[in-house]
Amino acid sequence: MNQVNREESGWLVAKAWLAALEETARDFHGNRPQTFLERAYQHATEHFLRTLENDYGIYPKRTLSIKEALDEYIRLSVLGGLFKDAGQFNLTEVNVNRVEVTSIECPYHGMCRELLYSGISAVDLTCPRLGCFRAAVNLLADIDCTYEMTEIMEKGCHGYIERR
Repeated sequence: MNQVNREESGWLVAKAWLAALEETARDFHGNRPQTFLERAYQHATEHFLRTLENDYGIYPKRTLSIKEALDEYIRLSVLGGLFKDAGQFNLTEVNVNRVEVTSIECPYHGMCRELLYSGISAVDLTCPRLGCFRAAVNLLADIDCTYEMTEIMEKGCHGYIERR
């Protein structure tokens, strides 16, 4: 029998809470709980950025575009220990109003796979990662966006962030 180390246990707890949040949102809002979860991811991102500022002196830079905001959020998240490195993501600016996001290896992948197996389509998934990316664009660039998951891959996912 193995023992879970503290770093891994933090991820286990975070994934358990995110799965519970997603399931509860679906209990109350059906297969499309996007509006509810957008608000939850907005609050989570605000708290994360505020904690980086107040507890660690890591301050975000204001940005002017969706792509710049995503790059800045990834930079902050690497400094804050949320992401290992920026190489976990591929960002493709389709145009000023839309950025395609590929997460190479996502810790929430299993949760999304389970939802797909239960009959929910990829476009109905409410990705915690993309949801927080959308919130970061709103907070760092003051651009109101939406997001959508388009594909679940072997270990990661693909979607987009788009101006409303």
